[in-house]
Amino acid sequence: MLLTLPLILFIVLTELSIGAFTVLYLLDWRNQVKRSFLVTYAIIYVILSGLTVLFQQSFATPGLLNTFGLLDKGWTGYLPLTLLLFLLLMLPYTIFLWFDKRAGVDGKKKAEGEGAKRSLLRILRMTCGGLAILAGLATLLVLGMIFRPLATSSIAGAITVGSFFASALALGGVMTAMWLGHWYLVTPALSEKPLQFATTLVLIGVLVQLAFTFTSGSAFAASPASNTVKPAATATSTPAVSAATPVPKAQVKPPGAPVVTPLGTDAISWLRILVAFILPLALLGFILKLVHDRSFQSATGMLYLVVVLTLAGEAMARALFLMGLQ
Repeated sequence: MLLTLPLILFIVLTELSIGAFTVLYLLDWRNQVKRSFLVTYAIIYVILSGLTVLFQQSFATPGLLNTFGLLDKGWTGYLPLTLLLFLLLMLPYTIFLWFDKRAGVDGKKKAEGEGAKRSLLRILRMTCGGLAILAGLATLLVLGMIFRPLATSSIAGAITVGSFFASALALGGVMTAMWLGHWYLVTPALSEKPLQFATTLVLIGVLVQLAFTFTSGSAFAASPASNTVKPAATATSTPAVSAATPVPKAQVKPPGAPVVTPLGTDAISWLRILVAFILPLALLGFILKLVHDRSFQSATGMLYLVVVLTLAGEAMARALFLMGLQ
């Protein structure tokens, strides 16, 4: 577990970075949120993606990934390139967004009748952002293909690849939705439609994750190590001991005594179902109702809970999935 922990954190960071930026880009495309929100979180997501690249360079280089026997080594070389390209394309998007004073809902009406300079800035911004999303999707595809051999069948392998996209939508969507809900506390007159849109994307992502989990048959995959009864070792011979040195009597477990682990993989799988799916889906239903009623403060508080639950659920899912690497 300790060997795969950095890899688990890298996967979660990658999904979070790509998903969060994708939802932010879609909000920008729809012209329904404030420009200040777009600029602020575009900068934050650039920093987050930069940290993800640094994490990859430290803990998920092709050389390190190739030390695991079950991974597809034909895809590991593409991972640094696609992830770095995602980061580099986010930079011009953020710069064009910074200079476009007519971005966002506050400049939507004023954009009509503006000169070519304003229209050109938006075109350049949307182009760079769209290319960044394509690079992000390529990164998720590469990740899925690298870890596809861990699946038990070809169908499960395809679902494994798709699970990276669904997880990115759920993790990144709920992060952007949470920040957007917090933004409503300072701009209460903002329409509820963008928060409904972001929350709906999160709901779709969680539902797809749930469908993939049960379709692939990995919802309750147990590790052989957790179910195997290990007999205690017994001594076959006693070395000679000097009579002058008293030796305390060793306490040996009876033969066949089971080794009890704190929590088995079946229990962790059930806990993951609760944390990653049942609780978030229930909360997301309440959140959509609260947003419809414009109770943004309560909705934002619940979004904080969904962020914690989805992050914890994804970490558990990847830990269970990567147990085969040990």
